[in-house]
Amino acid sequence: MQLKNYNVYFFFTILIGITILAYFVIKPFLVPFLIAAILAHLFGFIYEMFLKLTRKSKGTSAILTCLLIALIILIPIISISSLVINEILNILNYFSQSSLSVGNIISNAVNNLSVLPFVKTIGIEKIVNQDMIMGAATSFSQNALTILQGAYQGTASMILVTFMMFFALFYLLIDGKKFLKKIMQLSPLRNSYENILIEKFNSIARATIKGTILIAIIQGFMGGVLFMATGVYSPILLGLLMTIASVIPAIGSGLVWLPVGIIMLLTGNITAGLTIILVGALLISTFDNFVRPKLVGNDTEMHPLLILFSTLGGITLFGLAGFIVGPIIMSLFVTLWDIYYMEFRTQLKEFNK
Repeated sequence: MQLKNYNVYFFFTILIGITILAYFVIKPFLVPFLIAAILAHLFGFIYEMFLKLTRKSKGTSAILTCLLIALIILIPIISISSLVINEILNILNYFSQSSLSVGNIISNAVNNLSVLPFVKTIGIEKIVNQDMIMGAATSFSQNALTILQGAYQGTASMILVTFMMFFALFYLLIDGKKFLKKIMQLSPLRNSYENILIEKFNSIARATIKGTILIAIIQGFMGGVLFMATGVYSPILLGLLMTIASVIPAIGSGLVWLPVGIIMLLTGNITAGLTIILVGALLISTFDNFVRPKLVGNDTEMHPLLILFSTLGGITLFGLAGFIVGPIIMSLFVTLWDIYYMEFRTQLKEFNK
């Protein structure tokens, strides 16, 4: 028996096998590479400006662009981190010097809550007792220690990932167009379809930066000002948590301001608690629901439900960077199905008769 095109089958078997192995080799750096590609697209005009100033020196222009991006990213992170660390130290100092323990705070909250008529029927004072409080505090301290250990272990990994991101960014600024042209040459798709995919990638990158990140920063700032005005302890730390949570569409900021408002009510700060809940519901969440679709939805042309699912799924798979990666993958997925329909719509109409 003679096997036709044996060399072709053999070649593609080796090609697919090596490609799978190569994927696992570079898998840890796919997310930083993707972020570098987004930054190279967004800051490409600055690289072009530096090219004119440096008389077409690509290396110098790429280094200057990377330094500028590093300053834009690192300066706010370092500044906010120092404020947050100071607040955490103040919290630890407060509980170490104060005679009011966490257990007493919880007991006071239970007493305030048990005054309400509908809560008396539940018998919350029997549910929340001293043993439960001590067990919860012990569990919390153990979990907190685990989290701190993980944070220290993750610092070296974060430094490596950041270095790889800027390393990739440097070469993408210089050779990004050549790299893209090479991919288009290897792809069997029509150039028109490839251009659609590239434009979709660019649009989702713009939407992520100007929409998701900008809205998260604004909501975090609004939350920090709200917490500061209502006398909440550690407003900067809570504002930072709200910024991080706000990358989740629709429900993100509520994961912070709602529990804070409820805790203020339970601890007897009725006016502050009601103010936080009302401002959070009527202003902060409304701002998200009205502004996000205009900034994000118009560029992505995706349904808000897909945006929510892709953001949450991306964060689950890729960590915090998933709020960028998830919507990009989902947007490309939707675009590929649109291309499929454009290419085979005649046959599809025949099949669907």
